[in-house]
Amino acid sequence: MELEAEDSGMSAKAEDLMRQQYLVPRKSVKKLREMSRREGVSAGELARRAIEAFTSGNILTEPEEEVASRAVLKDIHTQVRAALSRIDAGLSEIRARERALTDGTFRAQVVAETRAWFDAHPEEAQGIVDFFAPQAAA
Repeated sequence: MELEAEDSGMSAKAEDLMRQQYLVPRKSVKKLREMSRREGVSAGELARRAIEAFTSGNILTEPEEEVASRAVLKDIHTQVRAALSRIDAGLSEIRARERALTDGTFRAQVVAETRAWFDAHPEEAQGIVDFFAPQAAA
């Protein structure tokens, strides 16, 4: 008699299947039930898949996972530090401009530059006056 293996999609003869019992921590049983519900397959199928993945070498060993995780974390850390450095530089520039606005340094600089430009371009100064105050020019 042919017996369909639970949710695995593989046909197996009844004599090829064995019932085994193993002691498993309660937390692991709870996780297995949650995974079974989430994946929509039996706990037995999940156990078979895990054994197949482990024995086929398709999963990372714990040290490989740790190394990969550390590499990702190091990359993230490097990117975060670079972003923070850019933010600090931007904040320093903003603070310097804010100080210049607050203490009048910036205003004084703009006034001086404007006066210097008018002194260097007296002919254009009259054109500006005519544009903004046409009645004053008449």
